[in-house]
Parts: sequence; C-alpha cells; structure tokens
Amino acid sequence: MSKSKYVTQVCTSCGRESKMEIIGAVVGAENKIWYRCTRCHHSMMVDTAVKSKQDNVITYNREECVDYSPEKVFAVGVSIYHTDWDDMGKVTSKEKTSSGGNAIWVQFEKNGIKKLIENLQLAD
Repeated sequence: MSKSKYVTQVCTSCGRESKMEIIGAVVGAENKIWYRCTRCHHSMMVDTAVKSKQDNVITYNREECVDYSPEKVFAVGVSIYHTDWDDMGKVTSKEKTSSGGNAIWVQFEKNGIKKLIENLQLAD
C-alpha cells in the first residue's frame, strides 16, 4: 500500500480545514514535512512527531473568557465563551467575508472549529 499524497489539516494561513498536499520532507529533520494548502496554496512545515493526548488538551478558565456576541470585536488568541452552546474556545484567525462583514474562526472544546460573525452592525 502506498502513502497518501494528501492529508486533511487546518491551514495556518486561511484557517480552514482542507486537504494539504505533501510537498516533501525537511532535510535533516526526520519528523518534519512540508505541506501546501489546496485552497490558498500556502506552504507550511508540520511536525509529525506523535504527541500524547495531554499535549493536545487545552484547558480554559471560564473567568478569563470573554462572552461571545456578534456585535463585539475579538483579537486572535482571545478565549471566548459561547453562552448558547455552553462552550469555550480560542480565536485562531480572522477573515473578511464575501459580503464585506467580519468573521472569526474559533477552536471550541466541544464543538471543534467554528466560524462566527464579529463586529455586526445592526440597522436601526
């Protein structure tokens, strides 16, 4: 059985989970591989060393989280709490939507990666 030419991963540039094309190995580093996002064509190096589950667990403190509201503006790295979902997460990236609005990508504990609206201007 041959190795797959693609792997599914979150792109650090566009913030979306997409198919990543394997470009090649890093010379002198056995656990690092170059990938290219098939959506935005951003290239990145990924460490393929096996991590324990404890390394991947991110713990959030409810007191440090900002309550989510579509009218608020958030910075990348801020911890937020979504009251409707009773879930905490961290803002991983921001983007401009096709309609000209603003959106944030959030990695939640229970719901995974979600795209949320920010800086929503409500018409009077």
